[in-house]
Amino acid sequence: MKIVDLLRKYLGKLDTQLIILSIIILILKLLIINEPWPKLESSQCINPPLSTDCALIFDEAHYVPAARKMLMGMAVNNEHPPLSKGLIILGMILFGDNPIGWRIFMALSGAVSVYLLGKLANIVLKKNLLSLCSAILFACDVTSFNISSMAILDAPAMMFSLLSAVLFLRKKYFYSGIAMGFALLSKISSLFIVLALLLYCFLKMTYSKESFLDAIRETLKIIEKVVIICLAILLVGLAVYDYSLKAYSTPFEHLDYILNYHSILTFKEGDRVHMPITWANPLMPFPREAYFVVTVTVDGKEYHPVAYYGMQTPLWWMTWLVFAFSIYSSYILLKKKIFPENEILILSWISLTYLIYFPLAYIFHRWVYPFYFYSTVPIIAIGLSYILSEDRFSKTILYFMTLVQVGWFIVFFPVKPQWLIDFLLAVGLPA
Repeated sequence: MKIVDLLRKYLGKLDTQLIILSIIILILKLLIINEPWPKLESSQCINPPLSTDCALIFDEAHYVPAARKMLMGMAVNNEHPPLSKGLIILGMILFGDNPIGWRIFMALSGAVSVYLLGKLANIVLKKNLLSLCSAILFACDVTSFNISSMAILDAPAMMFSLLSAVLFLRKKYFYSGIAMGFALLSKISSLFIVLALLLYCFLKMTYSKESFLDAIRETLKIIEKVVIICLAILLVGLAVYDYSLKAYSTPFEHLDYILNYHSILTFKEGDRVHMPITWANPLMPFPREAYFVVTVTVDGKEYHPVAYYGMQTPLWWMTWLVFAFSIYSSYILLKKKIFPENEILILSWISLTYLIYFPLAYIFHRWVYPFYFYSTVPIIAIGLSYILSEDRFSKTILYFMTLVQVGWFIVFFPVKPQWLIDFLLAVGLPA
């Protein structure tokens, strides 16, 4: 009985549940990490055009060849910071120049992100079951799972960004800045998340302080603690890269190149661009993007044993509901002279990681891609749990939505075993 009681005690803890969920996600990633496997030697998969036989999924076609060239001492792909590529290189050194080496640290980053999302949700929601639902919604998001299984920049950037957000909300601003520095060293667009956190902080200070100037002063103190250390880590990381590979004379020169490069990535009329309005819109969604798909036809039936997609999930469709509810709830709470803390965090995060792409795309014609929504998915997962936490009926809807998200994940799991393919074909679902 003591063993049973101990198991019940520890399994009832949120930390234990999040660790188990993260381990499950990591195992799923490791089970498929070698799919697809290259048919060509790595020496034949360095310079474009690259064959599909190189087995590079989506933007791996940029970053795996870049990692190979960096191992040769070449400074390449300088428009992006080096940390994620450094992790790809480390994996290649430890496990070989193969899919396991390319993707191992991305898979680990994706699994850790699930744990961190649950911890972040618990700070916001303060309820274990709701936090676990948020983590499951995020873990079972098809695009998020796929993006964080590939050898690209996003998984480490997400992991460090979520760690930074957890530390920020716990008011450990110095350590939050350290984590965000590593996030920026992974992918420069992580800046949008730190801006969201700072906007939330400023609005909170504006409400709580007696004067606007006091709010600015207090916010600047936090900015000093977060941004200075964040920029210092970014610049040191760039300096190490630039010195090692003789890329730029100073990290400031490198950072200037990064910012200028991304500012000129504009599309022209007639270019095929999936605009932001299609990312979270079930009525006019962007078409499902095939990152890497293998098609097999047997007895007239077509199926895809390997199919990495970028696509909407039921969670993405909840974006506007979460956004609208947060605005309405903010209005109600402000009328009661209560600061809508959770709502402002949700609105700030959605605005700076999703809505910001509307003017960038529609006004400045900046190239945008649906997988950018990966940065918004965490707050939608938390926000949905928050707006459906009021009563038993709302929670029932949340549990149903979580089950639907899990089901969607199973149907579109990127590398399916034959038994699952047979089952999906038998019940008339896409396989």
